[in-house]
Amino acid sequence: MLRVALVIFCLIPRILLAREGAADAGAPAGIVDLRIILSVDASGSIDPRELRLQLGGLAAAVRAPEVQDAVRAGPSGAILAAMLIWSDASYPKYRTGWLRLSDPASFEAFAREIESYRVLAPGVPALGGGGTNIGDALAYALNMLDAEPTRAVRDVIDVSGDGPETEPWVKGAMRLPQARALARARGVTVNGLAIENEVANLRLYYEKALITGPGAFVEVARGFDDYREAMVRKLLRELQDSSLDAVELRNRGRGGGSSGKAEPAGPSRPG
Repeated sequence: MLRVALVIFCLIPRILLAREGAADAGAPAGIVDLRIILSVDASGSIDPRELRLQLGGLAAAVRAPEVQDAVRAGPSGAILAAMLIWSDASYPKYRTGWLRLSDPASFEAFAREIESYRVLAPGVPALGGGGTNIGDALAYALNMLDAEPTRAVRDVIDVSGDGPETEPWVKGAMRLPQARALARARGVTVNGLAIENEVANLRLYYEKALITGPGAFVEVARGFDDYREAMVRKLLRELQDSSLDAVELRNRGRGGGSSGKAEPAGPSRPG
């Protein structure tokens, strides 16, 4: 049974513009190592405490020194990141702007933006609740990538949640198989962070029905209290994979041969 819909007050997110700066000599000019969307489940199965643990854990992972070091160790020394809060297709979604993460101030700005979302008392606009419409959230994230002109060696959408997709409350809402196929066709990697709080072996569902694309994987949080550590593990793995891809792209640009991987292309609208 779905829990009472979450009532959340979202401070109006500032539009975070990607900061301009010269890329390191080790990366193609104007291309960051990674564009990543960190999507957070706020459906009816998530209570206010669990949502706070997700947002707090995500902000803490962004502040983690090992994560920041991994970003700066990449060929360009920078990534673009954004957060998306989603639930059912019938509920609004909330997102941050894109932020270029490279120096300590940019990581802190992103962490504070994540923390600007607050769970408050009734009487303010509802954000979370309803079913777990993963497909609709994934399609929305693909459009976020489409709208961002900065190119990256690799695009990743993270989906964290505590359950499988449920029947959407809106007729015609995109389901997970359709959205997953769109991501696969575009070469976008979809990774999962399975919060195994109520659904045992959720990881197996994510592996079978959610993840797709180059290097896709599932990380597991053994409950919401383990979310921060699981997020750090996941980000470190994603950053390592993106750094390897960036080095390979640089080597091909210098005549180092090809592995058969596609060059990073400009984003296109799903559909």
